[in-house]
Amino acid sequence: MNSKNEGIEMKPILKQDREEISKYDITKAAHPGICFFHIFFKFCAFFSYLFLGLIISSTLFQYILIMIFHSFDFYTVKNITGKFLVGLRWYSDFTPKGDEIWRFECFDKCKRSKIDSSVFWTFQFGASCAWAFFVFTNVLSFEFVDIIFAGIGASLSWINLWGFYKCSKDQQRKMKGVQSYLTKKGLQMAVQS
Repeated sequence: MNSKNEGIEMKPILKQDREEISKYDITKAAHPGICFFHIFFKFCAFFSYLFLGLIISSTLFQYILIMIFHSFDFYTVKNITGKFLVGLRWYSDFTPKGDEIWRFECFDKCKRSKIDSSVFWTFQFGASCAWAFFVFTNVLSFEFVDIIFAGIGASLSWINLWGFYKCSKDQQRKMKGVQSYLTKKGLQMAVQS
């Protein structure tokens, strides 16, 4: 064995590894068009937030486009991509007394694919974290107007993420597994200290 490769285990790419690589190939998804729009409106919102100010000089027009793309993304995720990609739907309803009730629904999984689910959860969680990061950096740099627009993006993304998380028993089970793993690792580190 070469001294440069000591301690590094080299293994060939297995069929399982190829499947992991291709789990985001939307051309093989059950709903490729819906996967595209799930990603497209998020990309448009990020692009208009980050780069539209370099292209156009009107900040008012930039902020209007950001809000339009935030709205398209929220509506598309809540009413279309959530239903078709992962078979979940959430909404709020009001009782006759005026109390708000949140409803969470899970549809059958007959036409769901792993690619659809991977695209939905990865891009929804990634966008939510990215908007939260933008809010945090704008707070540190005292960019108050940008805080508002990044905050709107973060709140809309996190509301959708939370609603679909409450609908999905599978995601709740995965999060409990992550929580127990982190708790176990934290206790191990505390004992070792």
